[in-house]
Amino acid sequence: MAHKYLTVSMSPHIRQGRTVKGMISTTIVALTPAMLWGFWQFGYKAVILVALGVVGAVGTEAALCVIRKQPLTLGDNHAVLVGLTLALLVPSGVPWWMVLVGAIMAILVGKAPFGPLGGAPINPALVGLLILAISWPGEITSYDFPTTADAAFAVADIGPAEAPVDAVTIDPSDAGEYCPFMLFSGLQVGPIGAISPLLLLLGGLYLIVQRVARWQGPLGFLLGLGLAAAIMHGIDPGGFPPGSFQLFTGMAFFGAFFLCTEWTSTPVTPWGLFLFGFGAGVLALIFRVTGGLPFGRVAFAIGFFSLLTPLLDRIPLTPFGKGVRHA
Repeated sequence: MAHKYLTVSMSPHIRQGRTVKGMISTTIVALTPAMLWGFWQFGYKAVILVALGVVGAVGTEAALCVIRKQPLTLGDNHAVLVGLTLALLVPSGVPWWMVLVGAIMAILVGKAPFGPLGGAPINPALVGLLILAISWPGEITSYDFPTTADAAFAVADIGPAEAPVDAVTIDPSDAGEYCPFMLFSGLQVGPIGAISPLLLLLGGLYLIVQRVARWQGPLGFLLGLGLAAAIMHGIDPGGFPPGSFQLFTGMAFFGAFFLCTEWTSTPVTPWGLFLFGFGAGVLALIFRVTGGLPFGRVAFAIGFFSLLTPLLDRIPLTPFGKGVRHA
């Protein structure tokens, strides 16, 4: 009688057909509505900057593969996502070369030194953005008025374009001039892909439904930012804007749904991910109200907490063995 042997391989034993390329492609699809809205509001300059960001990141990764004599790693689309994310987080008025430099630095400094995909401690796009913010603090705040500025809150002939969060940092009384509905729908000055919380929310929910992103990070970030803003506004209504303003301006929704959900630089455990988002949201608000950073407060806050990810992953949820019932 012939014996049949089973070959037991390493886990996981149940496959769902999900690939890294598929998850990255889903993220790009989720970013597309906010990107197209940015194109509509800021015109051809936004299109050129996004194209330069993608070309810079892809080209740098391809060049590194050739120099290292390694197979090309462009098939997973990660370099595309890095360049796209970086470009969507800068204003459309920045010089074109800055986006190119930022994309190159994102790969050279933020990704390449940490081995294969998945080893970077901070989102490479954030690394590139923070390099730009530190190196050229004046140029990085070169905003343009959106095409619907007249219908929103500002007219181009009253002065240079200014992001709402920057204006309120200088003069908190300006917060009352902004309509929360217009801010939420995307009628505001800001980075190319971060001006519409509504479209970013829809894209983020799509990622969560597709199980590409986890909900604990976005919930923690929005709760931390909103709760801290509500407390400060309650203490001093004239000195701090309300929570809705803080949530609907700047990079808040982009950071919540597309930076706090990055796979390798955020905690693995659900509770750790929630604390990651909550702490980053509170820190982002502190950066805003203190006014010490001219740009990228959300990016700096999330980047800082990315460095704390190993510590947050060590926070135990349940003592080992507790609650286990033995037969």
